[in-house]
Amino acid sequence: MSRTTGLLRPGGPLRFALGRLAGTAATLFGVAVVVFVVLRALPGDTITAKLGTEAGALDAEQRAALEKYYGLDKSPLEQFLGWLGGVLQGRLGVSLDTGVPVRTLIGDALPVTLELALLAMLIATPVGVALGMFAASRPGKARDLTTQGLGLFGLALPEFVLASVCVAVLATVFSYFPDPGTYTPLSESVGGNLSQLLYPALVLAVGLSATIMRTTRSAYLENARSEFVRTARGKGVAPMRVRLAHILRNSLIPILTMTGIQFGYLLGGTVIVEQIFALPGLGRLLLQGITQQDYAIVQSTTLLVATAFVLVNLAVDLLYRLLDPRTR
Repeated sequence: MSRTTGLLRPGGPLRFALGRLAGTAATLFGVAVVVFVVLRALPGDTITAKLGTEAGALDAEQRAALEKYYGLDKSPLEQFLGWLGGVLQGRLGVSLDTGVPVRTLIGDALPVTLELALLAMLIATPVGVALGMFAASRPGKARDLTTQGLGLFGLALPEFVLASVCVAVLATVFSYFPDPGTYTPLSESVGGNLSQLLYPALVLAVGLSATIMRTTRSAYLENARSEFVRTARGKGVAPMRVRLAHILRNSLIPILTMTGIQFGYLLGGTVIVEQIFALPGLGRLLLQGITQQDYAIVQSTTLLVATAFVLVNLAVDLLYRLLDPRTR
């Protein structure tokens, strides 16, 4: 059997990757259709959002001219195919509100959201894994119950409440007031950038670490009862090595799954936190686009977030096969 034939055999890595890529493409097309339809099902349109009550004073000729200018005179199918064709060619359109290319707006906002998501994951992952192992080391005991209680509290606490409290404390104690006009990129000042992103990252990390903690605890307890763990202990392997090299290592698949899902969620789920902390990220850009019914911004930003989410999950699926031979 040739190497290529082996890769394409049922269950082969290349065939698996191609199948997942086909599913990803179908998912993204479905997202594009849903976003396009839902956005145009909202009351009003770009003209109403732009002019407000003054839109009611437009006569038929003026409205027709504006519809032609904004591309609203075309049929929905023509609008969808035109937008999708532009996306496939790398043209995301122009903001109807500001006249700035959407690609430029996303290019400015994406690094902010990506850095915020990475910083939150860097904080939440080790904390969640450590707390999960701490709780699972004494199941049913005080440390386990206390850690699970803190995890439930972290999951139940809404992000907007925690973010609002954080901003109020910062304003009262340190006279720090978030200002969208004073954002400092990482390339200009590491300290200034982290001072603006650390607090929102900590807010996001609370719920994330609680989720990862619960996943780690469940996987750790399941693997701790396995035969290979009892064998390792019977051979006199050091307890710390048993925990890390045997139990934790075999618990990485569910932990990796949850971490990937949460990271994908973060790329599109930071709207409220970015708004409260006045960060010029994708979430804030998306919210502004929805408020102004700026179709080009909302469609392209949502499709980008969905693409990032499914690609992260695709990478996690492919990584499974490297970490655990049982999934091949």
